[in-house]
Amino acid sequence: MNNNLDIKNIKTAKRYALALAQSSIDNIDEISSDMELINNSVFKNDEFRTFFLHPVVALKDKKETVETTLRGKINDITLNFIQTLLDENRFVIFSTIYELFKDEVDKIKNAKRVEITSAIELDDNTKERIVQKLSQKLNKKIIPDYYTDNSIIAGIVIKLDDNIIDLSLSAKFNELKNLTRI
Repeated sequence: MNNNLDIKNIKTAKRYALALAQSSIDNIDEISSDMELINNSVFKNDEFRTFFLHPVVALKDKKETVETTLRGKINDITLNFIQTLLDENRFVIFSTIYELFKDEVDKIKNAKRVEITSAIELDDNTKERIVQKLSQKLNKKIIPDYYTDNSIIAGIVIKLDDNIIDLSLSAKFNELKNLTRI
């Protein structure tokens, strides 16, 4: 989910994300995979992040590094997009663009990302049933992210955008506790 968005640059990032999604419809899965690769390798690696975001490193050096390390490994649309971000000094907001791009791809694919938290690891059959029910209810393809949190005691908590469906035992206990205070 979009927890780490650069709110200050969200409008700019949205324009880039939308442009990339619209220009890559025929290769949407490949471009999505490229964007994830870049996000994970650049922004989750301190050395790469420092190199690409440091203002003292010359644009020419950044572009040459992108060209030599990524040419032939990612789609040309993605490569050109990264070069454009570097040229326009917008690579600093790549992670926000990436998150918003994923949202655009989900819209194109009629998909919805959902966080499902349970007290224990769910078996595959249970996961499948939950996804199936959500898919029928929302009339969308569900892309689940599973988490475990033993503090919910039992049951599940489903997070859909800003909506939370709390079917956990801890939530029921809290409801009872609040009722006894009245």
